[in-house]
Amino acid sequence: MRVRLNIESLYKIFIFLLVSMYMLETSAIPGFSDSLLHDLLQYFALLVVALYVFIRKYSIKELIRLFCLISIGILCYISSGFSGLLMTMLAIALMPKNYLDTVLNMILKEEIFLFCIIVAFSLIGVLDSSRMEIYKGTYTANAFTLGFGHPNMLAAQGTSIILLYLCVNRNRLKLRNFVVSIIGVIVLFTFSKGRTSLFLGLFAIFLIGVAKNRHVKKTILRILPYTYVAIIISLMLFMFFYSRGNGTSTLSRFINDGIFNGRIGLAYRSLLAYPVTLFGKAIDVGIWNQYQYYALDNGQVMVLLEFGIAGFLTYFYIIQSTLNEIKKKQEVAFGIVLVVFLIWSMYEGTMYFLGKNFALLFLGLKDFNLTSKAKNKEDIHDT
Repeated sequence: MRVRLNIESLYKIFIFLLVSMYMLETSAIPGFSDSLLHDLLQYFALLVVALYVFIRKYSIKELIRLFCLISIGILCYISSGFSGLLMTMLAIALMPKNYLDTVLNMILKEEIFLFCIIVAFSLIGVLDSSRMEIYKGTYTANAFTLGFGHPNMLAAQGTSIILLYLCVNRNRLKLRNFVVSIIGVIVLFTFSKGRTSLFLGLFAIFLIGVAKNRHVKKTILRILPYTYVAIIISLMLFMFFYSRGNGTSTLSRFINDGIFNGRIGLAYRSLLAYPVTLFGKAIDVGIWNQYQYYALDNGQVMVLLEFGIAGFLTYFYIIQSTLNEIKKKQEVAFGIVLVVFLIWSMYEGTMYFLGKNFALLFLGLKDFNLTSKAKNKEDIHDT
């Protein structure tokens, strides 16, 4: 039997391993993040990508770009111990030319399979499926984990799959696709009680639907490049309002508790408690136990603290370049989903790297990726 192994196969293996590792991290498997399996997946992914890098040829421009991005990722990893930015840099910078749709389709199939396995294992008792009482700022709600570490993780993973489904099928969407997507978002909310995933999921579905109108599409694409800057400025203003009265004014309480479920206050206090460094630093929650009524969960602030100024500016460059390229290629569904993830990152701290945000791969639309041929292709003969 003859098996054709080429450069793209190595990239697909790398992405497959990353998705597997990050999906299992969100599950209720006890201690998975510190387990041998987790380390094996991560190091094998790095081994595969190292081989991938070695067997390619590069122009000087490509080599400089790749060196800069990966160097920042490595320095942030050494400084903070977090590999998310490094893995994201590798996935974006090394994507083969015209390969975005292929890799998105592969991720969709893999995530659906793993999601179903996790839920199925929870239903038969292999994974925990406990009911949890979740604080929602002004009230509490009973939610289920269905095999995930937290109801919010169930909501985030499920809604992300639905948005990925819409992106993969963006050029052939029919009414039934939107109906199925809406039902999926509502079912997820029924179990997880995740308001953010419900509202943002329905918001994305609605915008993708109305963007079929060319006037709406044109308007969305026109404002798209300014959305990330607007989100960052809004976050800064929200924290400013919170700081004025330490979260006690009517306006700041409405923003912090009513809209963001306490996350603005946590983001502001985190910036007071932790230093902002050049390449990031691990967050020690013991520094501010008096404030730790639940974890820091604002993605933009987490990027700044965990990956430092260099990591944040690189992340900003990636997002802004992606938004500009989406506008240029008029991929309005991609633009809507990316902006939804950016808004979502103000609520969920896990939405800022590839493991939880497939939209970062949209930079594959740009000739930012490596376009040269591999040194060779090998035919492997199975005798």
